[in-house]
Amino acid sequence: MSNDLQELERLAAFIQGLAGTLGMDEKSLFQINLVCDELVTNIILYGYPSGSNGMHTIRLDVGPTPDGWELCLTDRGIPFNPLLKATPRTDLSIEERGIGGLGIHFVRQVMDELHYERLNEENVLLMRKNRIQEEGVS
Repeated sequence: MSNDLQELERLAAFIQGLAGTLGMDEKSLFQINLVCDELVTNIILYGYPSGSNGMHTIRLDVGPTPDGWELCLTDRGIPFNPLLKATPRTDLSIEERGIGGLGIHFVRQVMDELHYERLNEENVLLMRKNRIQEEGVS
């Protein structure tokens, strides 16, 4: 997709379209969609230098794993490792805490595994989401 906020609709449709094929339950689908929306929005808004014109490509690859799903988000934006972002102080009031940081915190809470690397001038974020186990089912 391109670095345009209108692409978020296409992103949601893409993930929704994969849900049946990849056997995603509704809760996992909802969480994965929110994670991808948050991360892609951040890339679009903050990932490219001010004044950089033109379209930039953001790529999302999604596939099954034995325990769930693997997602790989790639962009050629400014080097940024979201895993180095400090965990926000959720015990503080909104005024004391300041703006930002909750989206990446949400990503950390929802995804089961996250790995970042800068490879070939690209930000590469590998994420894994395990299938949600139903209570009472082993």
